[in-house]
Amino acid sequence: MRKFNIRKVLDGLTASSSSASQQQQQQHPPGNREPEIQETLQSEHFQLCKTVRHGFPYQPSALAFDPVQKILAVGTQTGALRLFGRPGVECYCQHDNGAAVIQLQFLINEGALVSALADDTLHLWNLRQKRPAILHSLKFCRERVTFCHLPFQSKWLYVGTERGNIHIVNVESFTLSGYVIMWNKAIELSSKSHPGPVVHISDNPMDEGKLLIGFESGTVVLWDLKSKKADYRYTYDEAIHSVAWHHEGKQFICSHSDGTLTIWNVRSPAKPVQTITPHGKQLKDGKKPEPCKPILKVEFKTTRSGLC
Repeated sequence: MRKFNIRKVLDGLTASSSSASQQQQQQHPPGNREPEIQETLQSEHFQLCKTVRHGFPYQPSALAFDPVQKILAVGTQTGALRLFGRPGVECYCQHDNGAAVIQLQFLINEGALVSALADDTLHLWNLRQKRPAILHSLKFCRERVTFCHLPFQSKWLYVGTERGNIHIVNVESFTLSGYVIMWNKAIELSSKSHPGPVVHISDNPMDEGKLLIGFESGTVVLWDLKSKKADYRYTYDEAIHSVAWHHEGKQFICSHSDGTLTIWNVRSPAKPVQTITPHGKQLKDGKKPEPCKPILKVEFKTTRSGLC
């Protein structure tokens, strides 16, 4: 067996390295160096940018859906607006001032959206173009916006405020109409104190001229837009979180701060026809159930088995 001589291997590597160095010197003499390449790219030629957003929007604060065009709009606490269509279709927009989005209202099947912000500004978005943009803006300077309602195929936007008043905005021109429902005229003598902010506005499903107004203190008013006066007033001793009409327009339901649900007949304002505490402990002897966490959102739907 032949012995392996490491010294010969190293000598061979040294010789080949010297030969390669001599060849390079012959090709490029010391006095004739390669020309330096001039770098033209600068730092300002590069910029970081977002190319994709994945997942549900962070800190969502408002939601709206167009059932005809199948578009979902989500507003966030940082002023962002995300629009979702069919799978793979979505768009991102941002309000300039970054104020939280408190409510969104679609102009159903019209390619438009109204956003209400925490800085008491309303914006009308045009969704018909490739990149959605704001068409009009309206700023409330003396009152804080708390709730908005836009009836189906209506040009009137109802805007409730912290002072308990309701202003009516013409959506086409996005200007105030001058028609204001003042809180003191709405409640008159039904309460000796201020009813609190407006927390709900909705039109009767069977009569768009009748407006249901919910105040935080627990007072609800059915307002006639034509006669400019209240038809009925409903009072409950717990604060209101949510109100919803029955589809026939003869009843409505309220969710309250103590976890109760009250169902009212429109023409019977004296007391609710039914009071339910779905999550509260029912006490004996007809006593009022123990209070529990409030139901923040309620819908009034009927099924074969009863109320849903």
